[in-house]
Amino acid sequence: MKKIDVAIAGLLLLWMEAEVWAEHLHPAPVVAPLMVVAALALVWRRFYPIPVALLLVVVMIVQMLAGMTMHSAVSPVVAVFVASWSIGAYEDRRRAVIGLVLLVAGVMLSLGISELRGVDHYEGTDYPWIAALIAAPGIFGIAFGARTRTLRAAEARARELELERREVVAAERSRIARELHDVIAHSVSVMTVQAGAAEEMLKVDPECAVEPVRAVQETGRQALVEMKRLVGMLRHGEEETGLAPQPGLADLERLVAQLRDAGLRVDLRVAGTPRPLPIGVDLSAYRIVQEALTNALKHGGGAPAVVAITYGERQLAVEVTDEGTPGRRPGDGGHGLVGMRERVGVFGGTFDAGPRADGGFAVRALLPLEGAA
Repeated sequence: MKKIDVAIAGLLLLWMEAEVWAEHLHPAPVVAPLMVVAALALVWRRFYPIPVALLLVVVMIVQMLAGMTMHSAVSPVVAVFVASWSIGAYEDRRRAVIGLVLLVAGVMLSLGISELRGVDHYEGTDYPWIAALIAAPGIFGIAFGARTRTLRAAEARARELELERREVVAAERSRIARELHDVIAHSVSVMTVQAGAAEEMLKVDPECAVEPVRAVQETGRQALVEMKRLVGMLRHGEEETGLAPQPGLADLERLVAQLRDAGLRVDLRVAGTPRPLPIGVDLSAYRIVQEALTNALKHGGGAPAVVAITYGERQLAVEVTDEGTPGRRPGDGGHGLVGMRERVGVFGGTFDAGPRADGGFAVRALLPLEGAA
């Protein structure tokens, strides 16, 4: 329950009890306790609007049977208005209509009982006006409730999407961690082989052992860098990971050929001087291209795509564009965009994805190479 509901119920309780004594609503021993019941019931009006309204009707009927007059009682009428509003605002439209009909009918019944007992008198034209007044807050509540429910549904959907995004990020980080684990494991395996070769070379020709030793040093340095990236990344499950090297930009030709076979026209362009890259950067660049081309195949409507790889002195630029469906939104790439952004973020790079001005879609990533090796 909300504080405002408690406050409304408390104020009406004080008002009702004050009216019992100020307006001499008799019989007080019956009326006063029933006023307490009616007021306290409003605390739950948001969660059980129709039962609360029916309880108010029962209280009024009992009060009328006991001989209480409604001509000088204002607070019970206000309580009925609050109940009417609650039915409209917090029930769906069909139930709200049914609830308002029951509320109006119940109040009409209580007034009829009062008139039959000779306590109050109403003109024939009074009943339609009273019914309209009781139903009016509920009708406004229905309009308000529809808007409120729409907003709540939108907020709930936003929360679901945010939770889903976090789950995707966590899953992608777990995947990246597993891949980096494989990279490190492969590097260590290479170092072991190179160290063994260096040992054998030392026995035969010590000068020739320099190259294997240097290779061990370089591979070890790369493995340490990748290890730093791996630390802190959560890994879920206990899946076994292989020692085979992960794919890199050298495998792009094969990837492009596969997508061409799937029906996507792809143009691969390479600028700058291709050179060996840090294993983690090489792997992430490949995965970004792979995911972007997969999205182009799914959402591009068969339009051609262009992959541009630019080797810079300090950074690697990856750009994948397509000429697909006009007006395509950034979210059309699904969760793949989240994963690509996470990959670039691991290396402290920049990522951008969105519709192109002349149609189609573009994915751009800059991966820094300084300190990545």
